[in-house]
Formats: sequence, C-alpha cells, structure tokens
Amino acid sequence: MSSFDVLESGQEGSRPIELYEFVLGVDQFRFTSAEDIITIGTDVYEPEAIARSRIEQGADQNNRTITVTVPTPNTLAQKYVTVPPGEKATLNIFRFQRDEVPSFNTQVLLFKGLVQGCRFPNDGESAEFAVRSVETALNRNVPRFTFMSMCNHVLFDAACGAIADNFDHLGVATSTSGTTVTISGVAASGIDFVGGYVRPTALNDFRMVLAQSGDVLTLLLPFAEDPAGNNMQAFAGCDHLLLGDCALVFDRIADYGGFAFVPSKNIFASGLD
Repeated sequence: MSSFDVLESGQEGSRPIELYEFVLGVDQFRFTSAEDIITIGTDVYEPEAIARSRIEQGADQNNRTITVTVPTPNTLAQKYVTVPPGEKATLNIFRFQRDEVPSFNTQVLLFKGLVQGCRFPNDGESAEFAVRSVETALNRNVPRFTFMSMCNHVLFDAACGAIADNFDHLGVATSTSGTTVTISGVAASGIDFVGGYVRPTALNDFRMVLAQSGDVLTLLLPFAEDPAGNNMQAFAGCDHLLLGDCALVFDRIADYGGFAFVPSKNIFASGLD
C-alpha cells in the first residue's frame, strides 16, 4: 500500500493531482489539473488547462494572493466577460495523490480564498483570477461600529432584524435597456426599492437599485445575462436613518445600530458660529 505521505515524500513515485472548487452563490465550478475526469464522492472535477502561481508559505502567508489562469471559454471565466457577478466567488484548492491506496483517501487543502477580480490578458485568450487568501481578509482590523448618525447594520441581517420576505416584490421583467429594467407590479407594490436590489429568480446574480420610476428600476450595472422574460425579485432599500425608513418602513427603532443624535456640525473645524 502507498500512503499519501509516502508518495508526497517520494522523488519518483509522486503523481499529485490538484482540484479547484469555485463557489459563486449557489453555483459550483469544479476543475482539475489532471488529464481525465476525477470523481470524489459525488463531486465531479472536469479536466481543464488550469494553472496557478506559487502559494507562499511562512511569515508572509497572511498577505498572500495567487493567480489562477484558465482559457477564456472556461464556464466560470465567461461569468466575468462583460459585467462581473454581484457576488464574490470563493476558491478551494485540494491536493491528492493519484496512486494512493485506497484511492484518493487523503486530501490536503492547499489554499482557500476569495476571488477579487478577473482580467483577460494575451488578447483575451486566457482569463486570470486574482484570489486573495482568507487569512488576508481575517487579518484586517475592521471596526464593529462607526460613530455616525446612520445605522451601521446591513438591511435584513441578523442585527437589523427586518425580514426580507416582508419587503419584497416578485414580478416579470417585461423589458430591459442598458441599466434599466421594467418589472411588472413594482409601482403598485408601494415599496421603495431605491438602495435595495433585484435578482432574477433563475439566475445567480443581483444588482443594486439606484432609482425608481413607476415600474422602471435603474440599476448600478446591467446584468451579464438579459433577464427579460424572467421572474425578478426586488427587495426594498433603506436610508438607515432612525426617524426615516428605520421607524417609518421597517419599525426597527429598538434595533437601530447608529448614533442618531451625532451633531452634523463639527465645532472643532468650523467654530461655534
């Protein structure tokens, strides 16, 4: 029997396989550097001409970012050709030994990170994903609250307490034009969607709403795939003000996460006049 450790330390018998698992919302994209399909349990990894940069180990690993390169026709790369997805993709890289007995009994997680962006060098023939390690994200000092009059909570999160399903509307995208989308019934719903977001129920993507006029919503960016004819779910926005939407729309004064009575004038900068 050949164990993973024996094969890893061997100079001639080692035949490593790397598996790449990208997760974008509910969609999963699995690729392998091997020349054949690799099946681990119920997960199937398709062979792909995939390559990565060196993974740093040691004192600098908390600041590491790697580059993963695939051909442009790759199914995940196609998601970034026009407009990037609304969500960030995550990446897990696993290492196996092909000749381990029993087969693929040991897996080593080489890298875990967040996809920061994608560019298309070589005249667009390849796609390069910049992936930052999760250690880098956890290494940042992020204040829990900022001292400001607006609420610090994210609308509909656990701290906010508002229920998203109570402030949404489901309709059909009857037409689209650039960054505008017309959704049936939006005006009649009586909900203010400015600052909220919309998403096609059949697609794993969403866009922020900048303006609303009747049934027409103006989005921050167009959808990569035209949602016309699809069911669209729109969610309300919030102005994050205690005596604004927090009280009048969502009735969440008790859970307000801001400092509503912070003076709007800085007397140390402007004086008392």
